[in-house]
Amino acid sequence: MKYLLGVGIGMVFVAMAFGPRAFSCNYFPNARVLDEAYSKKLSISPEAQAFLKAESLDSTFLKKELFKRSKVDFDRSKKDQVPCREYIANYESKDQTKKYDFVFDVCRETSKLVSIQKK
Repeated sequence: MKYLLGVGIGMVFVAMAFGPRAFSCNYFPNARVLDEAYSKKLSISPEAQAFLKAESLDSTFLKKELFKRSKVDFDRSKKDQVPCREYIANYESKDQTKKYDFVFDVCRETSKLVSIQKK
């Protein structure tokens, strides 16, 4: 009983000291790659910018859809390339009206959308 009381008090102190934390963990390779690209500063190549403008897509679409709901094609990707790994991914919207293939690089400090095209 004294043990549980001590653990309970300890947990209260830890919660007060560190506060609530948002914790998420991606276990699967697809989610880890997309999350890593999403979390870094994203730059966009001129070719990709022209496509996004032509399709009326904005940066919100990139961050909330493209880098969240895509599937990385690891067979075609250059995941061992140095200094930046190059990934090829496929995106399909929930209603299946938008389908894109895109290439992005993940570097140490940044990520870059290299190209994007309609399927």
